[in-house]
Amino acid sequence: MPKFPLTPMMVQYLVGLCCLKSDPDAVDVTIGDMVYDPAADKERDVDVTVTITESGGVTHAFKAYEVKREGTPLDVAEVEQLCMKFIDMPSVTHRSIVSASGYTASARKKAETHGITLYEFKAWTRPLQEQFPALTMQGTAQECFRMCTTLLCWSQHQLQIMAPQATGNSTVLPTDKLLDSKGNAHSTYATFEQYQNELLLRSTKLLLSVMPGPSTMDSLPLEDSSSIAASPEWPHSHTLDVTNDEVFLGIEPGVCRIDLVTISGHLQWQRNTSQALYYVIDHIPSGEAFAGAVISSPQGDGTMTALVFSPITRAIDIRPIRLAKKHQNSIRNLKLKLSE
Repeated sequence: MPKFPLTPMMVQYLVGLCCLKSDPDAVDVTIGDMVYDPAADKERDVDVTVTITESGGVTHAFKAYEVKREGTPLDVAEVEQLCMKFIDMPSVTHRSIVSASGYTASARKKAETHGITLYEFKAWTRPLQEQFPALTMQGTAQECFRMCTTLLCWSQHQLQIMAPQATGNSTVLPTDKLLDSKGNAHSTYATFEQYQNELLLRSTKLLLSVMPGPSTMDSLPLEDSSSIAASPEWPHSHTLDVTNDEVFLGIEPGVCRIDLVTISGHLQWQRNTSQALYYVIDHIPSGEAFAGAVISSPQGDGTMTALVFSPITRAIDIRPIRLAKKHQNSIRNLKLKLSE
């Protein structure tokens, strides 16, 4: 079982990355593309489209992929609906469905009748030599590509707040509400605990490139595949100018802005090798690999890293992934570019 879930939008995004990696003729990959349907006289959403090159020039030929992440295998009614949608889009020249839950036997027959190619987005468990011979590696992706996340962390800390307009001493509790300049609830940080977590993450990001000798990652011990390794701690302090955050506290003499925050305590490196997801997109029914992906666990800001593999090349595409808030529930016209 995966240690962290992939949302439907993340699956759609990963399918787009796999399309970009697997198609040597791809010149444009769009997630949530809008394709004209002359039967309905309007543009309709297609999960992933790939513009391809034919005869040495860019044409209006499209490969289209509908991505479905259902709890049960796609049945004949669902596949038939997608087939009809594709039929009404004559500009789509190559039509495919990618399911993260498989297909029923009747759904497969329906797709074959209408010339729709089927793929399955599934856990990657087969040995690499069976589907990705170009890598010349033996064993599963999990055995050969152990993902790990190394983070600089405040293992112990205390925060000192400077709000020049405040008078006297005041203790700020984790549950205290944060305000804007008008005394209303802050639009980004509801409580001081939430803001504190953001500041700790912000601090370590800034400190990554300026850490002194004791912070070296060489002090991390060797670890097994399911452990969290930690370096020795070292004392440190870091002052952040947070004026631009426009965060206010309701303390005497009223609403007072936080200008500076000093974090004091101990830092350490932490490496986590236990959380990674391994997926492959297989052709149905042949079982041939379309592409594979290894996804790291989310970091503090939600960023993940994906390694994307093609069965016909040894080159591995490395991609940072962090969907914007507007893409959490729906992706529209998001372009993916080839790696430079």
